[in-house]
Amino acid sequence: MDSTLELLLSRIDDQRKQVILNLGDGAAKDYASYTNMVGYIRGLSVAESLLKALAHSLETSADE
Repeated sequence: MDSTLELLLSRIDDQRKQVILNLGDGAAKDYASYTNMVGYIRGLSVAESLLKALAHSLETSADE
């Protein structure tokens, strides 16, 4: 996997872990904050999936 993609995936994972920790520590003071944080986690998960698909596509095309 490309080092740039690895770095992006690592940063996305770090961000997701931080938000999850904040959520567990009670950082969401109300329902709106909670849904915002959950949406942020979902967005990071989607970005991670897209990057992994891109990495797979790049590896597959490099093998041909």
